[in-house]
Amino acid sequence: MIEPPLWLVILPIAASPLVYLTRRWYPGTLLAALVAFLTGLLAWNLPPTNPIRLMGRVFLLDSLTQHALALLFFMAAILFLASWRLPQGGALCPLGLVLLGLFAAAGMSRHLGISAIIMALAAISAVPIVQGGQTGSTRAAWRLLAMMMLALPFFLLASWWVDLYREDVENVVYLGQAAIFLGVGMAIWLAAVPLHGWLTGVGAEAPSLAAALVLTGFPLMALVTALQVLTEATWFAWHQQVGQALLMAGLISAGLGGLLATVQRGLRPLLGYAALFDIGCLLVALAVGGDNGWPVFYAGLAIRALALGLTGTATAAVRQVVGGDAFAVLRGAAYRMPLATAALIIGGFTLAGLPLTASFYPRWLLLRDLSQLDPRYVWLLVIAGVGVAIGYLRGLHVMLASPTDQNHTEQAGPAWLTMIFLAALGLLSIGLSVYPDPVLRVAERLLITYPLPPL
Repeated sequence: MIEPPLWLVILPIAASPLVYLTRRWYPGTLLAALVAFLTGLLAWNLPPTNPIRLMGRVFLLDSLTQHALALLFFMAAILFLASWRLPQGGALCPLGLVLLGLFAAAGMSRHLGISAIIMALAAISAVPIVQGGQTGSTRAAWRLLAMMMLALPFFLLASWWVDLYREDVENVVYLGQAAIFLGVGMAIWLAAVPLHGWLTGVGAEAPSLAAALVLTGFPLMALVTALQVLTEATWFAWHQQVGQALLMAGLISAGLGGLLATVQRGLRPLLGYAALFDIGCLLVALAVGGDNGWPVFYAGLAIRALALGLTGTATAAVRQVVGGDAFAVLRGAAYRMPLATAALIIGGFTLAGLPLTASFYPRWLLLRDLSQLDPRYVWLLVIAGVGVAIGYLRGLHVMLASPTDQNHTEQAGPAWLTMIFLAALGLLSIGLSVYPDPVLRVAERLLITYPLPPL
């Protein structure tokens, strides 16, 4: 009998061949979205289970992995449906399901080496998604593949040192070696500066819906694995440098992301640096911890998925009508696509943490706790967030300018379903800014069932 959690891996991967065969028709897109949605419901509603032994290794669906996978599957369902009228290449739906199944396997694995191997397979599956059928540059796909493959030996070495310690528990030097390799591997997975090239590359070159899925999925599963290590492998949390390293990596990543976001010349590169800023804020929240830091971190995971999904879909909608995402070709686009423009700005401001967006209240709680460590850190995050906002305001300024003749070439607009998604996600972001209790309550319940160790 197949254990229920394993269906989170089996269902999406088993459906992918049929989705591939029907990918050029609407039923194929609908099937991919339906499978992702039903698998997300399954992940959300599964009861706690005992560890599963598969091929001699332990797999476990804990509450953290359960919520993370449900969030990822629900977001993927929306992106799949939106992709029907927004060109993303033919690989997003079928290989996106394979990617989701591999994420589920990696999240449930309790062996660092197995998790790293599965994530490397996920990177291979993501390459055609990132390329999206484009015949130009392959830089983004190569960066993602190269960095994930680079991380693999570090995780395998960390796992090897842990196994050596289990055979000789008196030799604690093994754990120190494992912590070093594990830290380097995690830094690559999380795209912390200066290892952020794959994240910004995917944002700049991948189709926008594909970028939203990849930029959400890989860092999310990396954070899930990091939290599992911090919670279950307590020897890693013992190192005093862990908390300080997370804080510095988060501050530098957020600062650089916000700084470079101000000078971008296109919506897709801007998305990549906004995502870098947001991942930096999550690392800071994890390092700060405390009564507010950890609930803010959990809430930030959900809000990040919302913001990237909204911004990526709006960017794809604008690209389809205008024919590009560079600021130079966006002149007057707001008059042709007012709803997509509004959704784009709301999504960008949500990533920046501005008022009247879903991320403002959690970000405010984070800044309040961070001020107790050093007020300069607060100013750094605030200025970086303003930098992301300036990047999107620059885009809005161009889109609101008077259109020129060459910008009036008629192209098919996005489907009405895409517009409904944009309106719903935009209103959800604004609604959570006014009433953030639902996401914070879920974060607090998750913290009770999956407490984190102090760093």
